[in-house]
Amino acid sequence: VHLNRDMKRVNVQFALLRLFTTTIIGNHRGKTAAAMSSSMASSSHKFQAPSPNCKGLFVGSGSDGMNDPLVAQTILNLAHDHDESTTAKTTTAIAATTPKNILYLGTATYDLPGPKKRQTQRFLEAGCVVRSLDVIASNPDDMEDMVESADVIIVSGGNTLYAVDRWKQLGLDELLRKAMHRGVVLTGGSAGAICWFDGGHSDSMDPTSFRSFMQGNAEGGNQEQQDESSLPPSSLKDVKRWEYIRVDGLGFLPGLICPHYDKVQSNGVLRATDFDNMLLRHPEEVGIGIDHWAALEVRGDKFRVLRLKGKEGSVLPDKSFSSDQKGVPGVWIKEVRDDGKIHSRLCPDSGLLNDILRPTTEIVEDPRVKVCRKLNPPNKYDL
Repeated sequence: VHLNRDMKRVNVQFALLRLFTTTIIGNHRGKTAAAMSSSMASSSHKFQAPSPNCKGLFVGSGSDGMNDPLVAQTILNLAHDHDESTTAKTTTAIAATTPKNILYLGTATYDLPGPKKRQTQRFLEAGCVVRSLDVIASNPDDMEDMVESADVIIVSGGNTLYAVDRWKQLGLDELLRKAMHRGVVLTGGSAGAICWFDGGHSDSMDPTSFRSFMQGNAEGGNQEQQDESSLPPSSLKDVKRWEYIRVDGLGFLPGLICPHYDKVQSNGVLRATDFDNMLLRHPEEVGIGIDHWAALEVRGDKFRVLRLKGKEGSVLPDKSFSSDQKGVPGVWIKEVRDDGKIHSRLCPDSGLLNDILRPTTEIVEDPRVKVCRKLNPPNKYDL
């Protein structure tokens, strides 16, 4: 009953939100030309990795991606400083050299046990030690010790805005930055990919990602084994009324990440299409679209694209984009050029980071972020 009441409240607030954002975003588009000029000026600056020790795997999906054996293998390879040639080894064989300490941050899914199990299971099977840093129901005093003892930090999929806000309130963001400089592997899917970059194309406005809904589902015993991203509507009458928004990440790497790039969620909108519209409102940022079954690996100043075999994606044989997942998984690089149009290119299989990323000179906050915070308010420990 309380979930139905919450959903009705969200629908009323969303109707007001649409009126609010139509006016503000319309005005914001009028500023695009100036921002675009700033963006093009910044493109002449080469991006440099924030640290030669920076290592991470940023996956297009949360539970779906992080539960895949190849993803776990790749993360453990990074933790053991193996290159991609060792990926063919089994996870167990790699982990057997030295068991690794995995720190799981489930803030984006409100520290619920279901998502944690799905996103850490492969590492437990590999003999790793998995610990959780739970910050939803308390303000832990051992954060620093837990972060310092980690070899790998996994951030769950879920509500990016809520998670990043909470970390900044606690000062956890600076502990994570220090971990990056030490060479700790930073990883996660969906929200767990967005959070390490300047920002991302987020479903944090989806009511099914709100704390009241997710905790209510868990209390009701409804923890289906599926990804945190909502499923597409089965018919027009099932389309939900919510919008994707731009949210800030921690800013360890430049770029605007769009996970689930090739997917449609419960609002009936293809994320790739909406991402283009977002970039037109934020033309100073480089967009990185990561398909649901793809990942971007970063190792110092180099990158590599990971595609999960046997999975659908947006890349057709001629390297063009498929809007209905008729191809294989991939990663796309997108920019607004001086002609005012979106230019997309398929990310190469590997290369230097400065070939696909550049520093961002200006970040503009999405006006809907403040509204989203009101719809999904913090708990008493956040105040």
